[in-house]
Amino acid sequence: MYPRDALISLFSCPPFPKTSTLRYPIRIIISFLTLVSLLCGPLWAQPSETNPYAEQLVQQALKKQLDQKRQWLLLIHYKETWLGGYESEADGMDFFNSPDGKTDPKAELIATIRNFFKDPESLKPKEEHPQCNFAARYKWLKRELSIDPGQLPNAECSRLTKWLTQLEPQSVTLIFSSFYMNNPASMFGHTFLRIDSKGKTNHTQLSNYGVNYAATTDTQSMLLYVFKGLFGYFKGTFSVFPYYLKVQEYSNMESRDLWEYQLNFTPDQIDTLMLHIWELGATHFDYYYFQENCSYHMLTVLEVANPDLELSDDFFISVQPVDTVKILTEQEGLISKITYRPAILSRMERKTDQMKDAEKDILYDLVENTDAIKEDPYQQLNTPQKALVLDAYLDYLEYKGLGKEGFDPKKPLRIPHAILLERSKLKYKRQDTEVTQFSAPPETAHGTDQLRLGVGVNDNEVFQEIAYHPTLHDIMAREVGYKEDSQFLFLDIVARYYYESKKYRLERFRLLDIISLTPYEPIFKKPSWKINLGVDTIRDLDCDYCNSFKGNIGYGYTYKPNHRSPYILFVMAELEAEASDKLEDDHRAGGGVSGGLFINFGENWKLQLSAEYKRFPLGNTSEYVRYDSKLRFSPAKDVDLRLEYQRFDQKDQGLFSINLFF
Repeated sequence: MYPRDALISLFSCPPFPKTSTLRYPIRIIISFLTLVSLLCGPLWAQPSETNPYAEQLVQQALKKQLDQKRQWLLLIHYKETWLGGYESEADGMDFFNSPDGKTDPKAELIATIRNFFKDPESLKPKEEHPQCNFAARYKWLKRELSIDPGQLPNAECSRLTKWLTQLEPQSVTLIFSSFYMNNPASMFGHTFLRIDSKGKTNHTQLSNYGVNYAATTDTQSMLLYVFKGLFGYFKGTFSVFPYYLKVQEYSNMESRDLWEYQLNFTPDQIDTLMLHIWELGATHFDYYYFQENCSYHMLTVLEVANPDLELSDDFFISVQPVDTVKILTEQEGLISKITYRPAILSRMERKTDQMKDAEKDILYDLVENTDAIKEDPYQQLNTPQKALVLDAYLDYLEYKGLGKEGFDPKKPLRIPHAILLERSKLKYKRQDTEVTQFSAPPETAHGTDQLRLGVGVNDNEVFQEIAYHPTLHDIMAREVGYKEDSQFLFLDIVARYYYESKKYRLERFRLLDIISLTPYEPIFKKPSWKINLGVDTIRDLDCDYCNSFKGNIGYGYTYKPNHRSPYILFVMAELEAEASDKLEDDHRAGGGVSGGLFINFGENWKLQLSAEYKRFPLGNTSEYVRYDSKLRFSPAKDVDLRLEYQRFDQKDQGLFSINLFF
């Protein structure tokens, strides 16, 4: 067993071990290690002498068939294979006591019991005793087999004891961090656990610890991130960290609202959870974008704490952070408390929504120069207006201060003395300080998978359409629970059957299709953008619905009067390139401009009106103009009906579809 790193201070990185490097498929490594063990002796060392009490426990465990018990399968993260056996989802071999432990629950059970009798004197320097390394397994087997501790070697688990003492777990809370479109790893939201320590109150929650499972990424490229995450080329590891670091990163720096779900766990369940997290610190999992991701493994560790929960077995294609929250809230009595923690910019936006244009201008001036409080526009405000402007400015300072490197939550933020003095002189407490929800609870969102069935007409030719994407949300769908005015589609595929020509055609296959419409405001000046990559139908050529490989990026700005406004306007400059043997020189490249309007008529109705112009001076010289109008009605959370019309140069197309989310 590789040694665990010593526990370090509250403001440091996670007190967990470094995992061994595993660069080749697991079966190759197992075969190699088996060969080495035959030639050189076992690498998974067993006690040198057979202990009669150990063998008695082994026989007792086999008689009780503990290797088939749900708790044992959960502890080792076993899943049934299609061939009827078992395979652990853990991919670091330090997680197992038996060389066959990854695929043989019985062999792992026997080796685990025997290793608990390992002589502490035989341990290598910094090596932990199996009773310490596999503390959750030891706890469960001790209970199931009524193990007499007096007949076991005396293992000093000082690091584990110190770790638990520092954490002082009293309760556990699942945290959902809302969607953040400017980071590939955060576009789907994120879930992690917070360990609430004894004696901590709502005002001191930042000093708690968090438990996170995430991919160890080595690229900022969105395409590489998708490819590696899709095929398991990232290693996923568990880590423990000071909670304020995640609040600083998510709620403050990235302005992501947090939803907190306190779990109704008993002290014994919390203890089992902590011991299992300690075990997981010495291994890694192959990280898969769809299945073995942060959302999935948060569920698996909660199942270990309470094996009566069946959380992770119901997901076949994918599991997303939203799905984690949904399935937890569906469990009767599991959630004891739900808390909304708005991001700093959400709180600031709540204040600016109440301001008139003149007050906003004063706030913008204040951001540029604090001497603005001495000028006439500010001095002419009444006391409530001054308090509103100053409190919004203090939110801005907090946002900027928490984003600075070396932030220490125990030290006060640096606020200009003149601002503090001016605010104190007002002696006014605003009455509108209640928490406003700028995002809906994630459990109210529609399903992440979408199936579309439609019928339409394309230049007088009737067609049927079927489409599917496994994640996450398209911009015309019901927005409750998702980031407003955004879209993230992955592996979006659309196929059609044309009745007159009696042909099946691939209409579209998008590897990625992302849109982020962020309203522009003078303080942060955030742009809007889009990107899509995949296969599309060439509409401006008569080539029998031929396809091209196409990439498109756009950059621009969005206008929205305020957070509650039902409409939003956008304009973007775009670059586009296509490759196809149906094009002259097999390609074309160029750019253009697009713009449009979205209007929400409540939660259930949405209208899109948009247009774009593209010109391609490179390769197949051409240009086109396209107009789109779409109307969506949602009779239920996971169902919507859409009517679409498109004019592409001189060609018209209409489509009616029903969209099902699950």
